[in-house]
Amino acid sequence: MAKINLSKEIINKIKQKIGYQATFNVKDIFSAIDFAFQNNFKAVELNLSIPTFYPEKYKNKEREKIAKYSREKGITILLHAPEETSLFSFIDDVRKNSIKILKRVINFGYDIGAKVITFHLGFGIPISSNGEMVYINKLFPDQFISNLSESLSILLNYSKEKIDLSLENVGNFGEPETKEIIQTFLENENLFLTWDLGHNNLKYKSHQKQDEFFTKYLNKIRCCHLHDNHGDRDEHLPIGEGEIDFNYYLPMLVNLDAYLIFEVRPKELALICKKNLNL
Repeated sequence: MAKINLSKEIINKIKQKIGYQATFNVKDIFSAIDFAFQNNFKAVELNLSIPTFYPEKYKNKEREKIAKYSREKGITILLHAPEETSLFSFIDDVRKNSIKILKRVINFGYDIGAKVITFHLGFGIPISSNGEMVYINKLFPDQFISNLSESLSILLNYSKEKIDLSLENVGNFGEPETKEIIQTFLENENLFLTWDLGHNNLKYKSHQKQDEFFTKYLNKIRCCHLHDNHGDRDEHLPIGEGEIDFNYYLPMLVNLDAYLIFEVRPKELALICKKNLNL
């Protein structure tokens, strides 16, 4: 268990941008906002992989009520896009429907006044070959690059003046054939970043440890996912119950234009995170 020892100045800054992720034990969006308000969080991130938060369940009038309610409570809404999507799938119907789903999420976020949408690129498809796993995107790199570039262009153009799209370090994020594309969009388009410190610590997924990359693009970070682990699996433990050095990361993150989201489940574990940070 890593001991966390932060200055009062850092703790006070954390309090101004801390939030939690709402998932499976929340009745609806209003309840998610209430939990944030009652526990002195500044933000709530709604995980849209959970049926409770599917955009199609909330019609226009309900969306207006959500936007108004979050303003009244002083709680900022963030969204985590469904994880089933793939922006580089080699099956055209899968990729195009993924774009369609994410456009729906963008519209939903805009309607309820959300500030940021965290999304994933997708996960590569492995094929077993002579005792090793080979990924389709590495077998057909040109098509992979073309698919991903086209998908990002469409979504970033669609999201302009609506909401920030923030790419998370998971799946194919850190692969060499991916990084050049991401850098191009970061430098020339309205693409932002979500830095997941738990994924960053996974020893068996070394391509996801991206300290150098994220420190280069600190001004592009809009969201940080905070949870802990021991490096061997993605445990999503409360902060301070694994081995991640939050004494190193948090003083850097609090000065960014980014929300700090406890990505632990169920939601009550976010209160343990607060306790371990002396918030």
